[in-house]
Order: sequence, then C-alpha cells, then structure tokens
Amino acid sequence: MKSCFTRILPLLKPIAAAGLLTVPLASLAVLPVSPWAADVRKTITLIQEVPVVIHDEGQAGSANGDITFFKSNLKKGGQAFGTLSGRIATHDIVDGEADYEIRVRQLVFNLPSGQMIAMGTSTYETGPDFIPLGVGASTTIAIIGGTGDYFGAKGDLTTTRKTDGTYRHVIRLAGN
Repeated sequence: MKSCFTRILPLLKPIAAAGLLTVPLASLAVLPVSPWAADVRKTITLIQEVPVVIHDEGQAGSANGDITFFKSNLKKGGQAFGTLSGRIATHDIVDGEADYEIRVRQLVFNLPSGQMIAMGTSTYETGPDFIPLGVGASTTIAIIGGTGDYFGAKGDLTTTRKTDGTYRHVIRLAGN
C-alpha cells in the first residue's frame, strides 16, 4: 500500500519546478511573532498626579476582596489633560514566603476627546494595608475600549510608579 505522499509527490514536481511552492513557503517567514500583533498607531504618554484614595473597602491589612477606589488628575506635556478614576480589587494573596498579591485594575481615563478604558491584573507587594505599586516598578494591562475619539480603542497600558508618588502611563493604541 502506497502512502498518500508517494501518490501526491509526482503531482507536486511540476508545481515545484515552476516555482509556485516557494511563494507560499517564503510567506511563512514574514509572519509576526504573534498572530494577534498589531502595528502601534498612536502612543500617548500621561503623568498621573499622586492619587487621592476615595474609598478603601475592607478590613485593616490585605485580604482577598479588598477594594480601593481612587481619582487623580492627568497631565500631558506638563499641561492638564483630564482625570483618571480607578478601582483596584485584591484578587489573590500568595501564601508562603512570596510577599505579593494579585490585584484586578479597572481604570477610566477621562480625556478631553473621550474616555479610554483599561483593565487587567497586576502584581503588588503585600503589606499591612494598601501598598501602591513599587517605585520604579512597571505593569501592563489591556486597553479594552473607549468613547469619542477612542471608540473601539484597543492596545496596552504600561504604568510605572515614580519616586515622587506620581505615575507614568504609556498608552499604545493598535493600528488595525
């Protein structure tokens, strides 16, 4: 019994001789690293002033289910550029010698030409009470939508805490 390859191989010889197999095979070499990768259409860098905690719901110390709400002013290029409202919920406290917890972040950027929504999980140090992101530490979550000029926005948001208690947000919006 012949395999299917031995029956198909003679049929492929004329196609290979004509060079018709090289185009599909060569095109595989230029695929992006991720099939979901998109070109960055726009990058927005914002500075968040020191946040004001509006409500910290939960018991003293860190516990699963703790929720913190905050609000802060934003600047772009040194000028006022909207506000940021956020909700951070402690999702999982890692037991043992590891001293960190996973928090779900939901952020609403209220910008002059619409809102942009970001959401995802981030890792924070565990402590006796709510501990902000470590100085110099960065975390990235998804941009999942928006309104106005940001309708249908998708991309990612990288947040870095600075030594003065402010935060640097770099928003990369996808181009496709």
